[in-house]
Amino acid sequence: MQNPIDKIRLTRASRSALFIGIGSSLVLLLFILMGRTDKDLNKSKQTRIDLVAFHPQQVEKPTVEASAGPLAPPADPVTDSQDPKPSRMEPPKLQQYLVPGDISVVSKIVGNKVCAECHPGEHALHAGSGHARTLKPAGKTTVAQKLNGTTVRDTESPHILWQYLVAGERLEAEQIKEGKRTCIPLDYAVGSGEHGMSFVGVQYSTSLQEYTGIEHRFSYYTRSDHMDITPGQGERDRGSKKQEFGDTGRTMNKTNLTKCLDCHSTITSAKKAGDFDPFTIIPNISCERCHGPAKDHVEAARRGDPLEKLAMPLGVESATPARQIHECGTCHRRIDLVSPSMIHEDNHELARFQPLGLQASACFNDGKSGLKCTTCHDPHGKVSNNRANYVNACVNCHQNPSQSKCKVEPKGDCIQCHMPKRTVSEVFEFTDHWIRSPKKSK
Repeated sequence: MQNPIDKIRLTRASRSALFIGIGSSLVLLLFILMGRTDKDLNKSKQTRIDLVAFHPQQVEKPTVEASAGPLAPPADPVTDSQDPKPSRMEPPKLQQYLVPGDISVVSKIVGNKVCAECHPGEHALHAGSGHARTLKPAGKTTVAQKLNGTTVRDTESPHILWQYLVAGERLEAEQIKEGKRTCIPLDYAVGSGEHGMSFVGVQYSTSLQEYTGIEHRFSYYTRSDHMDITPGQGERDRGSKKQEFGDTGRTMNKTNLTKCLDCHSTITSAKKAGDFDPFTIIPNISCERCHGPAKDHVEAARRGDPLEKLAMPLGVESATPARQIHECGTCHRRIDLVSPSMIHEDNHELARFQPLGLQASACFNDGKSGLKCTTCHDPHGKVSNNRANYVNACVNCHQNPSQSKCKVEPKGDCIQCHMPKRTVSEVFEFTDHWIRSPKKSK
C-alpha cells in the first residue's frame, strides 16, 4: 500500500512538471513572436483587410460539363410551392464563357481582394462606401430584419395590406387583398440604404426562356424610417406606363430587369453583355466596374513592368472632366440620358442626378477650373459631410483674379445658396449639383 506522504510528493512532482511544461511553451511562444518578420506583420495586416473585404466570386476555367451547355434555369420562385430556395446572390463560381470570336470580360476580372494587395487604403475606404453595399440578398439586410413580422397598409389603396417575413436570404411580401393572399418572394435589396432601399423579385419565364422581374410596390425610406410607395409607382408618377404597374408592383421584362440591376452590380451576366444571369452576376460596384478589368494591370505589376505598362482601361480619377462626367453619369445620370423636357430649373427631381447638374452649371461649361466629380468627392469612400472642404473647393477657384467672388456674401457658405438641398419624390433630400445663382424672391 502506497504511503500517503509518498502520494503527496508524487502529486507535487506532477504539478511541478506541468508548470515547467507550461512555462517552456510560453517562452517558446515569446521567441516565435519576437522573431516575426516584417513579412509576417504585413500578412497579418492583409488578413485584417480581408476581414472587411468584399469577396467577389472567383473566376475558374470552365469544366467540360459547364461548357457543354447553359445552366438549367431555377424553378419559378413565384409559382413554386416548396420551401424558399437559397438566395441566388451566392451562385456557383464564375466560369469563363467563351463565345466564338469574343472572350467574355469576366476572364479579365480579378476581384477587389486582389486590388487590395497594392491598394489597401482605397480598398478599405471602398468597403465602407455605398458602392460596396448597393445590391444584397433581400433577407440579409437590416431593413428586412426590421420588417420581419410587420404589416403595412397601402397608402393609395387602404384596403390592401402587406405582411413581411424573412425566409432565409429572401424577404417574402404577402399581399392581403379582399381576403386573398398573394406571396411575392423578393430576392434583391437594391440601394445602399443611405437614402432608401427597394426590393426586386426574379423569376424564370419558361415560355420566354429568360428571366423577368418585379419591383416591389413598397420601398424603405431611411430618413423617415418607414415603408411607402416605391418612387415612380405612385399614381402621380405612372404617366403613360400604367400597363407596367399593378397593385403588387412594377413588372419588368429582361431588358428592364437588367437595366435596373446594371447600376448596382459589376456585371449582370458572365455569359453575354446586356443580359441577366443570377448565377454569374457580380453584385455591387467593385473596383473594376469603374476602372475596368484589371487582369493585365495586375500581371504587369507582378512582373515589375514600368509604370507606363500599368495603365488601367479606365482611370476615372485622372480622366478629363468630360470623360469622368460621362462615366459617373452612366449610372448617376447625365444630360443625354434624360428627356430634354425635364431639364429646367424648376424641376427639383433633377437633384438626384449629380453629373447632369454639373453639366448644366456655368462652373463646368464656362470656367477653366477643370471641375469634375473628384474635385469634391473621393470616389472610393463614403460621401463626406465636411462642409468646410466643399466650400474650400469653391473658394480655391473663385479667389483667383480671373474668377468672380460672390457679391452677396464673399465669405459665406457657398453651398447653402448655390447648391441647396432639394426634396425629391416628396421624401428624399439631395444636394442640387446644378450650381447657379438662387432665384430672387418676388
